[in-house]
Amino acid sequence: MCEFTCKCANIIQSWNPAVLGLLDSLPYDEEVVVWGRRWIVKTSTLGERHGYGVYACEDIIVEDSASCRREGPTLFPYGGPIYKRKHWNMILTQHPEWKTFALEMDTFAGSNRRHSDGRVIDGDPIRSGNIAGFMNSMVGTQPKRRANCEWVFVEGPPPAPYGQTYHEDHCLVIATRTIRSGDELFTHYEWN
Repeated sequence: MCEFTCKCANIIQSWNPAVLGLLDSLPYDEEVVVWGRRWIVKTSTLGERHGYGVYACEDIIVEDSASCRREGPTLFPYGGPIYKRKHWNMILTQHPEWKTFALEMDTFAGSNRRHSDGRVIDGDPIRSGNIAGFMNSMVGTQPKRRANCEWVFVEGPPPAPYGQTYHEDHCLVIATRTIRSGDELFTHYEWN
């Protein structure tokens, strides 16, 4: 963990992953249940550079019409503390070596706050139990992989019983095509 000083120490939010139905930490190579579905985090099929990946332990069927409208089955939330962009920049300035898995949630389709707060969700899986942080991007993969899920912005709190008092808005991971048991989850994002 990083040590933060001055104003940064006040900005870091305490985060309870149980608020969104996530685990405190994720074991590797063991099945876990998140939002009623079984998953396993293990070495990615993409190789050493990508580290771990998330694999389904059951079939998740997407109807053809649902994949076109972003209405596939909800898999789990992209969880973590939510910061204003200026506070997030302050945190990263103090610790530039800090590896992050952050989403800029106001850039997603459906957000009506695009030009206001510029909120960021800190989704570091090591610190927040965020299983979505282990999902890999299919960008630049060889052989070429197809995304089978995506992150979507949702206005309002997550469905009961998760996060009803904690979150104004949230991001979810939804399936965009059928995922079979043993398939690794892939989405589309640029990374360095």
